[in-house]
Amino acid sequence: MPSAKLPIRPVITRRSLIRGIAAIGGSGAAYSAMNAMGLLGSGSALAAGAAGRYDTTEALPSKSMDGKRVVVIGAGLAGLCSALRLSRAGANVTILEATKHLGGRSLTLRNGDTFSEWDWNEPTEMKFEQVGDVPPDDPGNYLNAGPGRIPQHHTRLIDYCKDLGVELQPYLFHDASNLMQNDGWNGGAPVQLRRLKNDLRGHLSEMLAKVQNQGALDQLVDPSEVDAFLGMLQHFGQLSAEGAEMVYLGASMADDYPRAGYVIDPLTRRQLDPGDVLKPGQPWPTLSLDDVLQSNFWNSEMFNNLEYFWQATLMQPKGGMDMIVQGFLDAPISGERTLRNLIVNETPVRAIEVDGNASSVITTTGKSYPADFVIATLSAPLLAKIGGNFLNPVARQVLADVYITPACKVGWQGRSRFWEDEDRIYGGISWTKDIISQIWYPSYGFNSPTGVLTGAYNRTEQANIFQDYTKAERLEAALVGGEKLHPGFRDKVFAENGVSIAWAKMPYQAGGWANDTAFTQPAVFEQMKNADPIGSQVFMAGDWFSYWPGWQVGALDSAHYATDGIHRVVAGNG
Repeated sequence: MPSAKLPIRPVITRRSLIRGIAAIGGSGAAYSAMNAMGLLGSGSALAAGAAGRYDTTEALPSKSMDGKRVVVIGAGLAGLCSALRLSRAGANVTILEATKHLGGRSLTLRNGDTFSEWDWNEPTEMKFEQVGDVPPDDPGNYLNAGPGRIPQHHTRLIDYCKDLGVELQPYLFHDASNLMQNDGWNGGAPVQLRRLKNDLRGHLSEMLAKVQNQGALDQLVDPSEVDAFLGMLQHFGQLSAEGAEMVYLGASMADDYPRAGYVIDPLTRRQLDPGDVLKPGQPWPTLSLDDVLQSNFWNSEMFNNLEYFWQATLMQPKGGMDMIVQGFLDAPISGERTLRNLIVNETPVRAIEVDGNASSVITTTGKSYPADFVIATLSAPLLAKIGGNFLNPVARQVLADVYITPACKVGWQGRSRFWEDEDRIYGGISWTKDIISQIWYPSYGFNSPTGVLTGAYNRTEQANIFQDYTKAERLEAALVGGEKLHPGFRDKVFAENGVSIAWAKMPYQAGGWANDTAFTQPAVFEQMKNADPIGSQVFMAGDWFSYWPGWQVGALDSAHYATDGIHRVVAGNG
């Protein structure tokens, strides 16, 4: 398989910068920094948002945009949200979309859907098979090839789902039965997440409890609370008294259930847990502290659910992520029209020209769309390639330098829900150091005959390598990676129907998400936050132009920022 690697840049995000500011100066400092950078919305809206009292889906004033012509470039979430707010305020809006697909990177694949990468001659088709009483076109048969989950704090997105009638359901990010696999550890055999976490907690608790033998705990905890603290450690780490010390014995404890669970028989794939009064069960052997550290999962995967945006339980739209796109498209705007009526498909843009107080958007066919305002939602490097005088050379170079992270996915349909039947995994993600990185399990349809797996989700260096494989090489690599987590994987999925997608190679896309920060691209970051490169007629929007790059809420935040900016110009306050 190809092995060439492209240059990789660090993966510290703009969110990391704001979290760092918050850690040093508190939430007020973080808010001030975001407000100074001016990327999330109007001052009044942000001030209200800081107190948690503003309307996240607030409309522009009625008729405030009457008589104004606006061209929105791109029918992703940023473009659709911008068009909805402006058209409901009275603007005459046209959305120019370069492809047949509506929704940008919010791409949900169902039976018979096709897509093409720019360097492949034949389209890829999503195919599902009849399994039991589940037909190929069953509503549960879909792959979220783009975004797949919604954190609980992405309130603007959640509130739009409510307004648009998009039903949400849980997305399980973390299941203690999920598997961790590393070729260089444990003979390559996967280990349940709960085993790693519980044994690490036990070993650390034992080490801390032993501090009391030197009297050091009295320096850390009030002497009157030492016994309570040791009792907490005993429960937290499942410690046992051994003479004068408390030690971690793990699965051998007799006075509590083994938190790491019970052994799974490698032949029958059944858990050897208590089945009746004659079978006490067989707990997993305890992993030593060295075992846990050598697994190399403590540096990320074991604790991903501690991240602010990766709660153990998140949300997803029922029926696929593109239900949000459908909600926007079906939103009424005036009379009997919906937002869908404003879209012109398969219309790539060649240039944006500005002449005094008027603008023109020129397509690749030469057609010109006159406008008072333009909202460009293309990814920054693609926007930099658009011709016309709307960008000065410095601003154009700033946009061209924004780094977009590559990301790839693979999708499989299961011949059964073997992950539930054999491993008792119900949702969540298994992790591997293999190139596939992750396997996602569906958080719905439990105990049904089949289900759809995200059989790979990689980014940065892994995606750089993976995206250069042929179709067949990508699927073979994903089958090999799946085998490391689930023995016999190849025969447990419809291998011939697998699909892969590389976002850096999708037409009119530049990759998964932006990754420019004060740390990874300081010069670009400074220019972006301090300059207004486009002026008061052409506005930028997209998740890359927010502090949530790669998340749908970032697209909506940027749409509100752009449309609020247009409203201020019209009102004479720009």
